[in-house]
Amino acid sequence: MKKLLQIFIVLCLTSCANIVAPTGGEKDINAPKLQKINSTENLQHIHKKIVSFDFDEFIVLNNWEENFYISPPINKRIQMKIKGTELFLTIEDTLAENATYNLALNSCIKDLNEGNILDTLNYTFSTSDVLDTLTLSGKLLDAYTLEQIENAWIMLFEENKNDSVIFKENPNYIAKTDKEGNFHFPNLNAKNYKVVALTEFDFIYNEDESIAYLDSCINAETDSFFCLFSFNPIIEIDSANSDTTGIKTDSLSSDSLLIDNLTKEEISYGKLEIISSTTTPCIFQLLQNKKVVKELSFTNPPYILDDLIAGKYQLKYISDLNEDRKWTTGSWINKVQAEKAQNYPSEITIRSNWDLELEWLIVE
Repeated sequence: MKKLLQIFIVLCLTSCANIVAPTGGEKDINAPKLQKINSTENLQHIHKKIVSFDFDEFIVLNNWEENFYISPPINKRIQMKIKGTELFLTIEDTLAENATYNLALNSCIKDLNEGNILDTLNYTFSTSDVLDTLTLSGKLLDAYTLEQIENAWIMLFEENKNDSVIFKENPNYIAKTDKEGNFHFPNLNAKNYKVVALTEFDFIYNEDESIAYLDSCINAETDSFFCLFSFNPIIEIDSANSDTTGIKTDSLSSDSLLIDNLTKEEISYGKLEIISSTTTPCIFQLLQNKKVVKELSFTNPPYILDDLIAGKYQLKYISDLNEDRKWTTGSWINKVQAEKAQNYPSEITIRSNWDLELEWLIVE
C-alpha cells in the first residue's frame, strides 16, 4: 500500500508540472470610455446644477486640482464625487445669463486598475436656448527659446476692459495649455476679446511672472488660430555660456573651442550666407546641444557668418530692433513685446572649405 501511495504522489506531481498557470490576459492599455452624460437642475435650489459622467469601467481622479477648470470661471468651488464608474459634478453658483459654459476635464480621469488617462474630455452647456459654438485655438511658446509652455492660463477679457484692472476681475473665458503648449476655446460668441496668458496657478499677475499677450483684439468669428510668445519682464538674456540663452556678439570664437582634441591648426572652416528679404537689424546664432557657439549681429544684409568650424548646427534668428546686440525681453506695463526669435526648421551642416548659401523666409 505504501508503494502504491508513492506512485500516486509521483503521478500527481508530474501532472501538476505540466499545467500552465493563467496569464490573466492582455494588459489593458485603453483609457476609460464615456458612455453617457446626464445633466439635471435641482428645482429646490435654482442655482444648483448636477452633471454626471458615466464610464465603461471604474475610475479614479488624475491630478484633478491641476487639470480641471470651468470656463467662464465661477466664484464657488465645484463639488466632485466618484461612485464606481460615475463622476458627479455639482455646481452651486449663480451662472451668467445667455452664456455657454465649458467643463474641461482633460487628463482628469484615469481607470482604477491600470491608470490609463483619458486625455480629452469636455462638456458644454448653455444658460439659454442658444449654444455658443465658435472656437479659437492656439499655441503658447517661450519668446526666446521657442519651447512650448504647458499648464499656463490663456485668458480672454472683453474689449472694453481697462488694462489697469484686467487682473482684478475674473476673465470672461479661460483655457489651459497641454504638454505641447496647445490650448482651445470651444464655447465662444462673436465678440472682440483681449488675450493674456500667465504661467502661474492663479489669474493674478506678478511682476516676476512670465506673461504673454496679443497687441490687438481677437474674434472667434474671423480668427481661428494664433500664437502667443511668453516672456519674463525682469530677465535679460546676455550670458553666452548658458544653455539656449546667452547672447554676446561673436560670443565664442574658434580659438576658444576644443573639438575632438584638434589643435587650432588642424581645425577646418566653412562659411554661411543667409539669403533673406528681411532688412531689420538682427542677430544670427549657431547652436549645438542648445548652447550658443557662434553669434553675429547685423544692421542690414548681407548676412555672412565666416570662419565657422565644420560641423552640424541649429540656426536661430533674433530681431534686434533696438540695436543693442542682444535679445531684449518685453514689458506688460509699457506694452512692449519681447524681440522676436525664430528657429531654422532643420539642422544645417557646415563643411570644410565650403560656402553654404541658405534661403530663409523669416517672418517679421
